[in-house]
Amino acid sequence: MHATNNSRTIVVSLINMTLYTIILFFCEGTAFAANVLAGDSIITHSELTTKTFSHNIIDQKTHVNFYKTDSIFSLRSKKGYFPSLIHNIGEQAAAPFHFTTKQWIYTGVAACITTALIFADEDIDEWARVQKQKHRWINKSSPFITEFGSNYGVYSVIASGLISAAFKNEKGVQTSLLATQAMITSGIWTQIIKQLTGRERPMASYIFSKADGGRWHGPLSRFLEKSADNRSVISYDAFPSGHTATAFSIATVFATQYSDHKAVPVLFYSAATLVGISRLTEHEHWGSDVFVGALLGYFSGKQVVNHYNKTHQNSQSSQPEQKQRTEISFTQYGNQFGVSIIW
Repeated sequence: MHATNNSRTIVVSLINMTLYTIILFFCEGTAFAANVLAGDSIITHSELTTKTFSHNIIDQKTHVNFYKTDSIFSLRSKKGYFPSLIHNIGEQAAAPFHFTTKQWIYTGVAACITTALIFADEDIDEWARVQKQKHRWINKSSPFITEFGSNYGVYSVIASGLISAAFKNEKGVQTSLLATQAMITSGIWTQIIKQLTGRERPMASYIFSKADGGRWHGPLSRFLEKSADNRSVISYDAFPSGHTATAFSIATVFATQYSDHKAVPVLFYSAATLVGISRLTEHEHWGSDVFVGALLGYFSGKQVVNHYNKTHQNSQSSQPEQKQRTEISFTQYGNQFGVSIIW
C-alpha cells in the first residue's frame, strides 16, 4: 500500500509539473521551477498563477494600447494612419527643399543615370522584348511576376497584415500598414510625373510615333491632345513605371523593418527587381521608366519608415527584434527538481 501511494504521488507530481510547463510555455515562455513535494507545490502553483495573471494583464494592455489607445485608426493622433499618411505626403513633397549637400549629389548622380538610360532605352527594349519568344520560362513567369507590382503586391500586403493581426504580431501589422502608405505616396508621385511627361510606352511608340525611346508629349497631353486615332492611355503614361514603384515601396518597408534578418532585404529587393525586369520583358516600359520607378518606391518606403520610427521611439516595434533561442533545461537544488524554459 505504501508503495502504491508513493507511485501515485510521483505520477500526480509529474502530471502537475507537465501541466505547469505547458501552461507557461504557451502563456509567456518564461522560466519556472516546480517542486515535487506537496507543500512546495502549493507555493509554486500560487506563484505561477500570479505570474500568468500579470502577464495576461500586460498582454491585454499592450493590445488595447496598440488597437485603441494609441490607435492607428485615430484621426487626431499623429500616430494615426491617416494623419501619418498626410504628413508623409507633405514631408516627401518638401524633401527637396531640405536636401543636404550629400543628398543633392546623390540626386545628381541619379539624374545622370536616368539620362544615360533614356539614350539607351531603345537598345534595352530591343533586347527585352524578344526574351519571351526566346525563353519559355520567361514567357510563362513574366506575366505572373509583373502583377506583384500591382494586384498581387497589394493582396500580399493585405494578407500579411491580416495574418499578423490574427496572431497579434504588432510589428507585422504595422509593417503592412506602412507598406500601404509607401504604396500610396509613391503612387501619387508616379502619377504626377506621368502627367507632366506624357511619355509613350514601347508598345504605343511602335504603333504611333515610331520614335526611338517613345515620344514625350509633355504636361497633361493626355487630356489636352485630341488625336484622330483615339489613342489610349499607353501613349502618355510610360515614365516612370508604377508597377516598379509599388514593388520597391513594399520591398523597402519590409527590408527596413526587418533589416536584422539578413535574408529579408535580399528576398524583397530581389523580388522587386524581378518586377522591374518583367516590365521590360512585357514590353510595357523603357529602362529609364523602371529605374526612376524603383527610386520613387525606395525613397517613399524609407521616408515612411523613418517617420514612423520618429513618432514611435518608445514603441517596441521601432526597435530591431532580438533573436532568441529556445532553451529547455532541468535543474535540481537539494530535494527540489524543476524545469526551465526560455522561449
